[in-house]
Amino acid sequence: MAEFDSYAHDYEALHGESVRASGFPASYFDEYKIREVARQLARRGWAARPFKFLNFGCGIGKSERYARERLPGAELYGVDVSAKSVEAARERNRDLANVTFAVFDGESIPFDVSFDVVFVANVFHHVPRAEHLRVLRLLRAALKVGGLLFLFEHNPLNPLTRKTVRACPFDEGAVLLEPWYARRILREAGFAHAEINFTLFFPAPLARLAPLEKYLRKLPLGAQYYFVAQR
Repeated sequence: MAEFDSYAHDYEALHGESVRASGFPASYFDEYKIREVARQLARRGWAARPFKFLNFGCGIGKSERYARERLPGAELYGVDVSAKSVEAARERNRDLANVTFAVFDGESIPFDVSFDVVFVANVFHHVPRAEHLRVLRLLRAALKVGGLLFLFEHNPLNPLTRKTVRACPFDEGAVLLEPWYARRILREAGFAHAEINFTLFFPAPLARLAPLEKYLRKLPLGAQYYFVAQR
């Protein structure tokens, strides 16, 4: 908590510097995650319908504007352990409707709401492994029956990802989750139908090849991966 409080005002610049080698701005990575969520929800007929969406580990609120654009029917909630990051998220998104932020105390989700979707973007590598199951069970309990968890993580099988994480100040001490480990803890936490997708295969100079990623989703070489799991 204290660590991310100290980065709240510099987070965006530090993130941009850490991903500079990719050729993409930091915002590209925020948007791509929401784009993937929207794609998955559209497959299920959810994208345009009203639903409740929790961004667990929302940081300074960089995803909400993309979520409002691509998921117009969503009622957005965000939580983070860093109070200063939550303040920054509120300020950043003050003009958006149906967006609520709160500080997470590490024990309970601070909303009396059952969610249709829980979105967790590159959070668990900052959570001690001994806490992973407890937090996943907490998130499962926050979902409606049939609700979906989107768990995004850096892929430690990609050497450039490991290099980027080592160079990033706010990733100091982070322990990346192997895809097979993430699958196992999702299953142990009670989630069903955990489907993995590998992403971010091409840097900006090769962006014209991005349409090929849909054929590579099961190839464990992308810079990141995500699971879609169901309660």
